[in-house]
Amino acid sequence: MFDVVAAAAAIAPRIRAAADTIEAERQLPDDIVAAMAEARLFTLLAPAAHGGAEAEPTTAIRAVELIASADGSAGWLAQNGSFESALLGWLSSEAIAGMRALKSRGSADILVGGANLPQGTAVEVEGGYLLDGRWDFVSGVMHSNWILGGFWVLDRPGGERRVGADGEPLQRIAFIPHGDGEVLDTWNVMGMRGTGSNDFVVRDLFVPAERTMWYADPAPFPGPRFRRPYVGTWGWSLHGGNSLGMARGAIEDLSALAQTHDSKHSTVLLRNRPHVQSAIGEAEAIVRSARAFLLEAVETAWVAAHEDAPDAIRRVWIARLALMHAVHEAQRAVQLLYDAAGSNVIFTKHRIERVLRDLNVAKHHVAASRQHYEAVGSVLLGADDPATLPLD
Repeated sequence: MFDVVAAAAAIAPRIRAAADTIEAERQLPDDIVAAMAEARLFTLLAPAAHGGAEAEPTTAIRAVELIASADGSAGWLAQNGSFESALLGWLSSEAIAGMRALKSRGSADILVGGANLPQGTAVEVEGGYLLDGRWDFVSGVMHSNWILGGFWVLDRPGGERRVGADGEPLQRIAFIPHGDGEVLDTWNVMGMRGTGSNDFVVRDLFVPAERTMWYADPAPFPGPRFRRPYVGTWGWSLHGGNSLGMARGAIEDLSALAQTHDSKHSTVLLRNRPHVQSAIGEAEAIVRSARAFLLEAVETAWVAAHEDAPDAIRRVWIARLALMHAVHEAQRAVQLLYDAAGSNVIFTKHRIERVLRDLNVAKHHVAASRQHYEAVGSVLLGADDPATLPLD
């Protein structure tokens, strides 16, 4: 089996060297995209039969950590692409072959970016759907050749949402060739600038039914990897890995800085100052603890899901708690490091400043919502009316 962790470790120095360019250009350089794609770092969770790494979630977390320790935006694009490409697991081999034959952006490989929230609408027509939509936060849109977009199915153009057999409005997710839409430059943000998560727009686009999916559809592959409600947890767990990887990189950066730098008001090296020593020690404890919880919780949920254990869903909720906790603990650790380093790291040229900005954006992703505390607490307590969040 292809070793994605070793591949991530090998490419991380190149990504770190390109970090300033990634930040300035708000996208990955072409050579980094090519190297990460070859290393399957955008397809960590995608089916091997469709060209992905099909790594177990804890292995994928470790790979994303290594990329994120070099650059948070690159790590984010690895995690997001890997989650989105996992949804290829709902498509048939014939659909995948058709996508490859189109050679979107000149390549038969399939790199997926996108936003699966239903920000589009479509009407069903013969053979597929006629789709309109504008999706924001489309991470990967600058380098991906296939864009994933969620949509509501309407009963007629401009009409009402159709309702399925379960009484819920019908949703689907489309895989769209990059060239069939337009990228709008909207990604002007405080952090995660290098993800280039711009908007993507399509108008009156025909999408074949075979290039759409929904979680309730039967997946061609057996087991809980490509099955509701588990797939969202495997994908979102990488978000925790990305944040912890950034925090690990910041610890290493301050440790290196402390060997050679003092400050404006003292010639004592940072490494010899008690408050810096305390910050490094506390950050180390925070990151190691959050990482241990994340890996244990995700592995336990993975095993429970494969064994179809009675408490599998409960384990999924704990994994969701762990990944949310990891994001916020990573931000807390880096804030400690930033405060301890003083004016040495207030300049945009310094990685700790960038990591802090990146984490303050990452923590606003729905996967890191603090509502998970309430939701998981209600599950653990067996509440009569437990709070819920989407599980995918």
